[in-house]
Amino acid sequence: MPSILILQGPDKGQRYDPAEGEMVLLGRASEALPLTDFTVSRRHAELRPTGRGWTLDDLKSANGTYLNGRRLERPMRLKHGDQIRMGATLMVWDAAEELDAEHGAATPASSLVDLDTAERTPASIIGSVGGGDDSMILASPAAAEAVRSWRVMSALLDAVGAILSPQQLCERVMDLIFEEVPADRGFVLLRDPKHGKYEAEVVRWQDDARDRIRASKAIVDHVVSTREGVLCSNAMNDARFARPGAGGGSQEIGLRSVICVPLVSRKEILGVLYVDCAMGRHIYTEEQLRLVAAIGQMAGLAIEDARLVNERMRTERLAAAGETVAALSHYIKNILQGMMGGSDVVEMGLRGQSLATVDQGWQVVQRNLDKIFSLTMNMLAYAKKREPRLDPVQVNDVVADVIKLVQRRADDKGVTVRSNPGAHMPAIMMDEDGVHQVVLNIVVNAIDAVPKLSGMVTVSTSYDAAADEATITIGDNGPGITAELRDRIFEVFYSTKGHGGTGLGLAVAKKIVDEHRGRIQVDSITGEGTLIRIHLPANPKKLYDSSATHGPGSG
Repeated sequence: MPSILILQGPDKGQRYDPAEGEMVLLGRASEALPLTDFTVSRRHAELRPTGRGWTLDDLKSANGTYLNGRRLERPMRLKHGDQIRMGATLMVWDAAEELDAEHGAATPASSLVDLDTAERTPASIIGSVGGGDDSMILASPAAAEAVRSWRVMSALLDAVGAILSPQQLCERVMDLIFEEVPADRGFVLLRDPKHGKYEAEVVRWQDDARDRIRASKAIVDHVVSTREGVLCSNAMNDARFARPGAGGGSQEIGLRSVICVPLVSRKEILGVLYVDCAMGRHIYTEEQLRLVAAIGQMAGLAIEDARLVNERMRTERLAAAGETVAALSHYIKNILQGMMGGSDVVEMGLRGQSLATVDQGWQVVQRNLDKIFSLTMNMLAYAKKREPRLDPVQVNDVVADVIKLVQRRADDKGVTVRSNPGAHMPAIMMDEDGVHQVVLNIVVNAIDAVPKLSGMVTVSTSYDAAADEATITIGDNGPGITAELRDRIFEVFYSTKGHGGTGLGLAVAKKIVDEHRGRIQVDSITGEGTLIRIHLPANPKKLYDSSATHGPGSG
């Protein structure tokens, strides 16, 4: 199924998978994909399924809908890699699995390209342009041609910024070439960094023939060795075209106009881009050679950048995995040691038939079971991307349940936990389990921070009718948080408890509050205590909707 990925704007990073066969409204009033960008209209645009894919239509929005930089005037069919701009929000249409069903679809299969090493009539090079010629586009004398070339390069530049997969970049490059240059067939060969061989990454046909493509290896070798794009005629007197009944026209005997250009990175040749057309239909010009060569040059740089970014992401993922293991290993080890110690005490009590000893050991085991359960829930909450399930919930009920849950932990430390519920608190729309975890994590942190026997934690609630939001305030008389540490307490794996904490609790709390479009405020005085306020809107859905649409420059 296709999907929409938001690249820029207030909702950056969100992905939406439209349901098959259902129209999708795009805008602030959308239930499927509610946008918080105030430069987007409530009913801005609409995605409509068709028999062969999806179309995009603007719904007379205030600021317009732009597809690949052009304002939509009528419904347009979406292709993989298309960019959609609405107000300050930029989205990309991801439909990689539908490419094979498109007209002229691409098939990345090396078996579909045959580089002929024994052609009977050698190719004749008509023109060439160097792969590093910076003026290859400006050389065209026609103003209209220059404008068209600029538009193509602008579209490619947009794709470069949105696509990080080399294969998808090649797909988009072939899309642009087949849109702007008459072509029957085309392919992209990329050099395998490990083996040094050139293999077909993308193969494209204009029609549905899907025949094996025969191309001149001499042309490809020339482009690779000289780093220059070539425009040539090619006559392969293949016996397949001379069979009785095969026809005798130039198109049937294989006379083709060919453009082949290098994909050049900063240091090396990454591959070649090849397109051809029957000479009976079209003969390529030097202006078209310059255009394709410029596309190849930019594509080469983009492919190199994509590979570098992917390698960096892989390295960062490995580093993050190592950081996660390092951050959690000591904590998990301490939990396991606590459980083993508790089980030893239980075993001693059973041998001595002492119920008091058994109960003492079991309490140790139970405390560590609570820790491992809390760790697991926090890891799941932080790792899983989820939308809050909003239902009307009484905040006071959530707070009361949390206090019951932590009472034993507080009693074991001699800490007093007080509740100060606000009067006349209305039910607010929230994800009850999520907010419960937020309050639980912060209250547990407060209990751990305050001193034994004299520690005190207070949980209060209130409702601000003017702001239409509920506030949960957790205060403690602990050591407080310095200004330097205050900016870091919500970082994942950052903990002031040493090996006694995971650094997940507050990070998870902030993530869930952000999902509710709320905010967390921290006030602390070193040596006196800390006050954490959780502000939750009474109805987060209202933040997705507004009566007016602001212009892009209105803020």
